[in-house]
Amino acid sequence: MPKRSTGCFECRKRKVRCDEAKPECNICRRRGTRCPGYRPTQSFILHKFDEKNERAVLIKEDESQYEYSQYNTTSLESSTNVPGQADVRLPASETRLVDAALPKQVSSIATDRIQHLGTFIALYLPRCDGPALPPPSALMLALPTMPASSKVLLAAVDALSAAQLAVNNRNNPLINRSRSLYGTALSQMLLAIQDPVLALKDETLLSTYLLTLYEVFVGVTQGHGFFYHVQGLLHLLRQRGPASFNSRLSMQIFHAIRYNSLSIGYHMRKASMLDSPEWLAVTTKAAKVDPYVALNDICICIPRLLERTDRLNGQTQDEIDAVIEDSQHLATRASEWLSDFEKHGPRYDKVDLITMDAFLDICSDPVFDPVFDFHYFGAGICYLIYWMSLLILQSNTFKLLRQYRQLEMKQLMMWDRQLGGYADSICRSIPYHCRSMTGYTAKFGSLTPLVVARKYYEAKGAQKEANWCGTVYMGARVPGLYQTPSPLDPMGEVKKTVKGNDRFI
Repeated sequence: MPKRSTGCFECRKRKVRCDEAKPECNICRRRGTRCPGYRPTQSFILHKFDEKNERAVLIKEDESQYEYSQYNTTSLESSTNVPGQADVRLPASETRLVDAALPKQVSSIATDRIQHLGTFIALYLPRCDGPALPPPSALMLALPTMPASSKVLLAAVDALSAAQLAVNNRNNPLINRSRSLYGTALSQMLLAIQDPVLALKDETLLSTYLLTLYEVFVGVTQGHGFFYHVQGLLHLLRQRGPASFNSRLSMQIFHAIRYNSLSIGYHMRKASMLDSPEWLAVTTKAAKVDPYVALNDICICIPRLLERTDRLNGQTQDEIDAVIEDSQHLATRASEWLSDFEKHGPRYDKVDLITMDAFLDICSDPVFDPVFDFHYFGAGICYLIYWMSLLILQSNTFKLLRQYRQLEMKQLMMWDRQLGGYADSICRSIPYHCRSMTGYTAKFGSLTPLVVARKYYEAKGAQKEANWCGTVYMGARVPGLYQTPSPLDPMGEVKKTVKGNDRFI
């Protein structure tokens, strides 16, 4: 007796070899036809009793009843899936074909990623009402809508989400787990940037930016990791070119990268390519409607003035005068920005320090009291960047004027009052940004301004104020989670590494 064919009904009808893939064979799929399926491994044997001849007659089974049974959502599980059982079918009147396939089950890994990402966004972003978030913070709201097909982005999100949970819960084992995920993300990043197509995608750029945030959360490289990630971001920007930033997402990524570049530029006193005309043109349109962008258009030019100042030894008087004049011109632009920003009055109120109850867990020393309560999160960030940048710029200008020009006592006092006002304003802004309701984005955004204010107070000999800055800095960095002490100047070691003519890209 010949062996019974186990191919699908269509392949048996066409008398071709079937690959017997379940639930549909690939032969039918390649032909673009619906596979009718397979006969069950065991089916009912039907008999009809012939009363005249008094014997049972075997009736040939109608196999057509099994065709397309895999599309019938009301039928029980087919015997092709349960060996040794018969195929039980409902009456034909109750059956129907379903064109749409059943949705696949979501993996537990994907479910965990969604939950961790949601937790990260809830903890990282401020939980307070107000106008639109600054672009670097608003960028995080786009993460849940990013394609899940990007391996490098998924790896970066996993590492950053784990780091956020570890810091918030002060969980040392989870920090170690996040570092393992960080290593995976770095491997995926290396593969992505080596691919000429993937290297230019928004997902790759965003992933690299997320890894800079990871370094802020739990980095133990004394600032090296953050520095080199930003260097990598600038390399990717150069590969893409200014014209590639033409969508909302790409622009938000660009704004975020530019602020990180600005922070390193202040620490290193080195300019980047982002203050060139072609890169400033990228934000021309956005700067007209967004004060955050307009302010950063001004601040991004400060690192080049710091670099020019450091190269003045042996330069002519004309070159010295040019640096001073350019510095004063930039300070005027910044003042005009502030006047426009406050055309309806200051965007903060002065309140008692005790009202910032969450901040008192970090530092209860009332060195700066009252403090500023900003009307909304975006205003606080803009003020903090403004006061920090002007303190850096004007301190540099004051140094040049004292070294190369003669200042009267009245002028010295005016400069001292102005610089002290910037540092004082920074410190009175910090309590607002170090509360849980403003999120980790505000807390980490206050770190560089704290370092700048501390350096000013140390140079002035105001030890009480300098100690306050140091205490708050260490509190904001979540002490006790790091294998090595977190330095008050996180870029100090990087400065020692970058020597001579090595430039910040």
